[in-house]
Amino acid sequence: MRAFLFSCVGVVWFALGLGLIIAPAWMVEILERLVSDEFRLFVLIQVGMVINLALVIGTAGLTFRALWVVGLAKGLFLIGAPLGRREAVLDWWFKRPFWEYRVRGFVLVSLATTLAYGIISL
Repeated sequence: MRAFLFSCVGVVWFALGLGLIIAPAWMVEILERLVSDEFRLFVLIQVGMVINLALVIGTAGLTFRALWVVGLAKGLFLIGAPLGRREAVLDWWFKRPFWEYRVRGFVLVSLATTLAYGIISL
């Protein structure tokens, strides 16, 4: 069950990463629409925190476990931050040059690949 759940997370990360590498303008537009509504943003933050919490608990033997703790901290910040600060951070995230989105996509693809390799070695 653990391998299946983490494999699904890896596939989603891989797909998002490839989208950011290949077509950053299109992916950023989709992601902006996803977080434009407060309820959808809340649900996405909660889903991300649950996934990161599951990764922290389930990947006890992996060396890159600290990244999931950073993901949890990011989710806690987005939930607890005042509305103005949260909006400022989201605006900053979505108003970057395209080369930064490609780098973020490469990081996501790398994380997905590393997670898949870590799952196989557990």
